[in-house]
Amino acid sequence: MQHSLDNFSIEQSNGQAPIIRFGLSAIKNVGTGAIEPIITERENKGKFKSIEDFCRRCDLRGINRRAMESLIKAGAFDSLGDRGTLFHNVNSILSLAQREQHLRDTGQSTMFDLWGETTALPMPSLELEYADVSDREKASWEKELLGISFSRTLFDPRKFNTDATLCGQIDSDMNGENMTVICEVASVAQLFTRKDGRPFAKATVEDISGSIEAMVWPDIYGKTKELWQEGNLLQLEATVRIRDDEVQLSVNSAGPHNPGAVQTEEVAAIATEEEPQKIEEPPPEPVPTNNRRLVISITQTSDEESDLAHLRKLNEIIREFPGADEVILRVENGGKVDRLKLSSTGYCPELHQRLAELVGEERLRLETVTS
Repeated sequence: MQHSLDNFSIEQSNGQAPIIRFGLSAIKNVGTGAIEPIITERENKGKFKSIEDFCRRCDLRGINRRAMESLIKAGAFDSLGDRGTLFHNVNSILSLAQREQHLRDTGQSTMFDLWGETTALPMPSLELEYADVSDREKASWEKELLGISFSRTLFDPRKFNTDATLCGQIDSDMNGENMTVICEVASVAQLFTRKDGRPFAKATVEDISGSIEAMVWPDIYGKTKELWQEGNLLQLEATVRIRDDEVQLSVNSAGPHNPGAVQTEEVAAIATEEEPQKIEEPPPEPVPTNNRRLVISITQTSDEESDLAHLRKLNEIIREFPGADEVILRVENGGKVDRLKLSSTGYCPELHQRLAELVGEERLRLETVTS
């Protein structure tokens, strides 16, 4: 809120490589009309000192509750207060903003002091009830509203197993397919069957590409119950199912994901229904993982507005294809080349075609990075 403009902008950073600042209107549920008065006020009278100062100075008639919540959840107000606390007290913030707007509209924003001079009314104070929010939840909010997470690096299974299916790639067209999913447990709810009261679990699992619901039915849950804890990394063998028009995983087996480690007898017994077998062979040498990097080259021109529009379109296309492939933007300006890192994507022929139509086939390069 202290620096961002309506749309994406490029900033120089103390002699370092330029950075791309996210545009406020690119936040989901937030329109240009809502944030234009805020940006105008900030540019005319300086940065906001507090959330109370923001409420006093800004015309927020174009911002409804949903837009305000989205701005807070995306981190736009992090410089003015704790994100969880601001979100928890959004009603109080909006009420103060409405009261200050009424005072401005009725000419009551100043008063006469003892010497007859006009001074501003005392700054109002908000008593905000503290509310904590985890980095995981912040990352989830950012992924939902921005298409990319800044608060937390989400788990990237491609670094360990290129054969695993990404959570964000699973859709209704895969109904009935069996697949391997390496993921992080985001949340777990223990439930009970209606017929005989046996426990099972409904979990949300996630990776860098997105999240999906996983059903762990009684037989599997009984063998793997201790694995289903928030933050655990798991390797699942699962079947894609459609239930109430929602895509979910039906877990057939589960085990901890320990890169480079060998399953012990105890873990093998948990993860499968077979009798445990003693593993006598030495662990295999780690196999290098091939990750992909998409390099997009563009040329900076003297028309800054056109360049930013070009950049916004690039970003929109990339965000339509979630995935774990790194994206580097090469910005050529005379004899100088700056490299900017964009949000990750899922490279595919359709994405390539869309980008080629925008920048040209010769301006795209796909690299393989061995890690």
